[in-house]
Amino acid sequence: FENKIKEEKKKLFSENDILNYLRDNKQVRIKLKNVLKHEINFTKKTNQKIVASWKYYQEFEKMCKELDGDIYEKDL
Repeated sequence: FENKIKEEKKKLFSENDILNYLRDNKQVRIKLKNVLKHEINFTKKTNQKIVASWKYYQEFEKMCKELDGDIYEKDL
């Protein structure tokens, strides 16, 4: 049973795996950036502290800014 658990855990993606995937896949990265921009806009406006506490979201935004600047899907 423990071996099965170890096997299954190896299949899981970490947050860094996902960030690396997005770093290498511009179209997916920009689509996600557009979706997140729309979906969390209200939260950003009403309570920026919540969004600021999202470590991996902050890393994602930083990565997008470094790689894409302010490019959104409509700009492609």
